[in-house]
Amino acid sequence: MAGVLASDVEVVRRAYAALAVGDMHELEQCFARDAIWHEPGSNIYSGDRVGWPEIRDEFLLLVGPLSRYTLRTELVDITVGEKYVVAVHRATGQHNGRTLDSTSCQVGLVVRGRIQEVWATHAKQGEVDAFWT
Repeated sequence: MAGVLASDVEVVRRAYAALAVGDMHELEQCFARDAIWHEPGSNIYSGDRVGWPEIRDEFLLLVGPLSRYTLRTELVDITVGEKYVVAVHRATGQHNGRTLDSTSCQVGLVVRGRIQEVWATHAKQGEVDAFWT
């Protein structure tokens, strides 16, 4: 098996950088059109989003306005294996009187230079759920 390429890691870095500045056009270039995002928990974002339009419209475009643009996602580290890129980030923000400060991991599958599938995990799932309730 060839393993994860340096360009696969770079597309994940580009996605985080684009998210940080709200650049949906650049984010779109990072995701496959038929990408899948799996979000755990029991909150308004939990569940699977299939396809870039759903990921963008039902998740990425809403986190800013719903947190009154306080949500920040800081990429902390990236590690790779034979098949997956794992991005570790710290998410902070304010929403409905609640504060979020949680470390999360996104396990990503990158295919042909685009993010094909993401499995999110959160160190403080209960805090994430309460934040987005």
